[in-house]
Amino acid sequence: MMRVLVIEDEPIVRRDLVLTTPWEELGCVCIGGAEDSKQALELIKEQKPEIIITDIRMPGLSGLDLIEIVAEMCAVSEDGYFCECIILSGYSDFEYARQAMRSGVQEYLVKPVDDEELANAIRRAKQRIETHKNDDTLKRKLSDSTESMLMLFKEYQLGERKSPNARYVEQAIELIASSYIGGITIESAAEKMSISASYLSRIFKQETGYTFVDYLTYYRIKRATELLRSPATKIYEVADLVGYTDARYFSQIFRKLTGVTPKEFRDSQKL
Repeated sequence: MMRVLVIEDEPIVRRDLVLTTPWEELGCVCIGGAEDSKQALELIKEQKPEIIITDIRMPGLSGLDLIEIVAEMCAVSEDGYFCECIILSGYSDFEYARQAMRSGVQEYLVKPVDDEELANAIRRAKQRIETHKNDDTLKRKLSDSTESMLMLFKEYQLGERKSPNARYVEQAIELIASSYIGGITIESAAEKMSISASYLSRIFKQETGYTFVDYLTYYRIKRATELLRSPATKIYEVADLVGYTDARYFSQIFRKLTGVTPKEFRDSQKL
């Protein structure tokens, strides 16, 4: 249930909004009514309502001033506090309403407020809040995964190493880069270089810090993150393009290395 605060200096209007709005049907609970911005700010700090329904003209701080203060509270909140404001005003206050909308307010209702219009405004506000929460959750997941295994993966730089074994490892890296889509194994790579798979396995780990299979997996998933930036390519197509015939298995590996699913990663590019 989303918490709603009503701010209205006219007692009769405030009482009607608080007592007659079908809050439960709308999936909300009204935490009370405030007669001015000072009282409202105290309730906002204590209760942190997700939806604020406020008049524009009030004693002391105006509704516009209040909206700016709340916006600042949300911006600096450490717990991710976010709320939507619904403006109430008379026809003569339309310029004030326009100012509020320039500040991000998307709901403006003219007094006397129609019950169905108010209900629809609340439903739209709830939808935006849910969208914000989902986006915020995804952003935190992506932020938390900045130290994921994939983010820590460093591609082997050809020509950097001077050891006798470096040329074999460089050839193996080049084979991965050219054959990761169609499929490559350490055995097939070793055969192409006329060395044993066990020898290649040992020197590959010494030079890169990864096993051959791990390096191939990281390489494929890193390429997948590049392909996922294009909304035109379907996820199962991305899987196939980086060498995975099973899209579900690809998604499991992707999530293991990045902390998010391919879809979540793609959606994050739209934020």
